[in-house]
This record gives sequence, structure tokens and C-alpha cells, in this order.
Amino acid sequence: MDAKAATEFAKKLQVSLTHVVREEYEMVILKEIFDSRFGKYLIFKGGTALRLAYRSPRFSEDLDFTATKGLSVEKFLVFLKGLTRLSGIVKVEAREKFYTVFALVKVKNQILPTAISIKVEVSKRKKEWVKGRDYDDMLISSEMAVFRILAQVARIERILEEKEDALKNRNAPRDRFDWWFIKQSLGERVSLDFGGIDPKVVKSEMHRLLPRPQWRVIES
Repeated sequence: MDAKAATEFAKKLQVSLTHVVREEYEMVILKEIFDSRFGKYLIFKGGTALRLAYRSPRFSEDLDFTATKGLSVEKFLVFLKGLTRLSGIVKVEAREKFYTVFALVKVKNQILPTAISIKVEVSKRKKEWVKGRDYDDMLISSEMAVFRILAQVARIERILEEKEDALKNRNAPRDRFDWWFIKQSLGERVSLDFGGIDPKVVKSEMHRLLPRPQWRVIES
């Protein structure tokens, strides 16, 4: 995407140029992953999955996955580091942690004055994931990309379970919003409640992650 197209998208969606560029590269990374031999061992989940597969208005800065049995962590780390062959990806730091595979992908192109980062995190926790019950093959897409991706995506009910677990351990406005969005998507009438969180924190985070027309949802 060139600077003119990116600026037009940012104006149309009423978001920052950073969101436009980051989501374009999120799609590039996702395509590389799910077109590779590692894709069949990964299930896409989290806030970015909510946006790209389930049409949440909230922009997300991370790519989250669960690994199924058979993923070679050592080879996957080599694959992730090899993403630097792609235009605009200038550095990839990748390593294995106790429960996760973690990578920080740094992107620099002519559109933004400074580099941005995209975090990739793969959970290695041994939980049961059954295709057709917990995840499905889905086409994911974005206005910022000219292609669609066939990916293994967690069902929205399973993402809800993980969001509810996250809310037990942290009190982030984005998790409250995601919980509310999922409930709405499932046809449940619930209120968006940021009670207990500093209103300044809510405003700062949600204004950063939502398109301007959606800001009113946090003020209602």
C-alpha cells in the first residue's frame, strides 16, 4: 500500500495511519503463517481475530494463537525470523518462553516516520481444541489487504472463555470492550461497563483503539 492509499483509508475509517499500516502487515504475517506448513498447527484467536474474522471495530496490536500438537517450536522460530525477507519487515526477535512462543516483528516503511511493532504470541498450554467445536476454517480479511486468508480461527465462544479468564487477571478496557462485543455478537443484550477503571485510562486506550465514530460507545 502506498502513502496515498493509506491516508485515504485512515481518513475513511477515521483512524490513525499507524492502525492502517499495522493491520496491513498483520495480514501479511498471517498469510505467511497460514500458507506455510506451520499453519495447520495454529489456531488464530484474541482481539485481532475478533476484528479480522468477526468484524469487531476495535483495532488490535497483537497476533495471538494456540498451538496444537505437532508444532515444531524450533523450526517455527526459524520461520518467524525469516519474515525479514518481506519488504518493510526490518527485524524479528523470536524466542521460546515457558508457556509461549514469542516474537516481536518490527516494521518500517515510507508511510510512517518511525518503526512500529507487532507482537506474535503462541500459547503452548496443553488445552483441548477440537475442530468443529472449538475452532473452524474461516476466511479472514481486511480493507487494508487485497487478499483473503484461509485460517484456523477459534470460535467466538472459545474466545469469550479466554476473555473471561483474562478479566480475572487484568482489568484492561480493551478486554471489557471485547467481552461486550462478543456478547452482542451472540445476541445477548449486555451493557458495556468500565466500572472500577480510571475513566482517563478508559478514554485514552479506547480512543486509541477504536475508530472515531465508535468513541460514543464508551461515553454512553
